[in-house]
Order: sequence, then structure tokens, then C-alpha cells
Amino acid sequence: MCGRFNLIDDPITQLIMEIVGQKLDVPTRYNIAPTEQIPVLLKTEDQQWALRDMRWWLVPYWASEISTKYAMFNARSETLGSSRAFQQPFKKRRCIIPASGYYEWKKEGGIKVPYYITPQHEHGFAFAGLWDRWQQGETVVESCTIVTAAAPGQMKAIHHRIPVHLDREQIAQWVNTASTDSDLKQVLSPEIRFPLVVTPMSTVVNNARNKDDRCVEPLGDAIVVH
Repeated sequence: MCGRFNLIDDPITQLIMEIVGQKLDVPTRYNIAPTEQIPVLLKTEDQQWALRDMRWWLVPYWASEISTKYAMFNARSETLGSSRAFQQPFKKRRCIIPASGYYEWKKEGGIKVPYYITPQHEHGFAFAGLWDRWQQGETVVESCTIVTAAAPGQMKAIHHRIPVHLDREQIAQWVNTASTDSDLKQVLSPEIRFPLVVTPMSTVVNNARNKDDRCVEPLGDAIVVH
């Protein structure tokens, strides 16, 4: 699962530049929650990178209305090809969702303790995502979802799901509409692709209305997960 993440401007700007080959500014946001607008990287019809703001909670093109009845901010990797909501975006509208780090929670002593997960050496995460375009009349909504997989190894102690994070080669495979089923299966495999730093954080982040730098205040020692 990935229900909260953040963007720290300078490192994430570096990551985006590494992916697209040009500087695209992304402002710092410490506590992003589902249904908020987030920056999304995708390939246009002429195969150029574009950065667009989209609603983080996918609205299928065929939906009768915009709704939060079903949790559509994450998409399970195991069922992308069979899900009515996700199968068309999986075929045609794969994207990259950049993130500096994300949060997961564990209940400890009756308290939901947030853990902040970041790459140890990378400038940020490139999450596998899907997007769609919904329209009724003159109202157009572009929206997205983050793909998740079963948590491998030590990450199971934090949460049973992780967002699928990609290395440089996998980014190219994921957004390439010519990628084979075999390519995509490899990209979606539940792996930790580079060392991750896991840090217990202030419970300030538990409230999605809190948007300041208190959301990245550590409460204890970090561990590195490989």
C-alpha cells in the first residue's frame, strides 16, 4: 500500500532531470494524501516526456461520476490485466509517479507509528503508475494510481504491500507501449531494487491536514533494508 508520500524539491528535481533529460521544477510538499493533485510523468503520442498534474485517485474513463467509493489510489500489480478499472490504463496509459519518500504505519503500543521510507542513495523513487482521462461535458479530469506489489523480505515487517519502484531501465520498459508481457512481468516483480532507509517519524504526519516540515521529523533511529 502507499497512501501518503512527499516531494522534496531539490532531490526530486534531480531525479526528474535524470529521467527526462531536462529540469522541471517540482515544489516541496511534505504530506500528500489521496485525491490531491500530484505531478505525473508520461510519454506523449510523439514519444516525448511530459509532466502533468493529476488527481491521485484514479477515475476510470467509463465511470458515471467522480467518486471515492472504491479505493483507487493504489492498484494491485497481480490484477492489473483483469481489473475493469485498470486493464485499459495498464495496456495504454502507464506512467511514472515521482516521490521523495513514502509513509507506512505500524500499530505499536496502541499508537499508529508512521515509518518514512526513502532510497539510501537515489534522488527519489520512480513509482510505476497508471493514468486515465475522464470527461463529462466540458469537465475533464486526468487521474492516476500507484501500482503496488507484495512486500518482499524485511519490508513485510512494516507493511504487506510496497509501491513498485523502478530503476532506469525499468522506467523505459514501463512507459514503452511496445513492452511485452514478459517485460512488464519483470518490471512488476516484488523486489527491493536499491537499499531503502526506514525511519520512525513524528505522528504529526498522521493527519493529512498537516503539511509542514514537522512531517519529516524522525522519532528514532533509521534502519537500512536491502
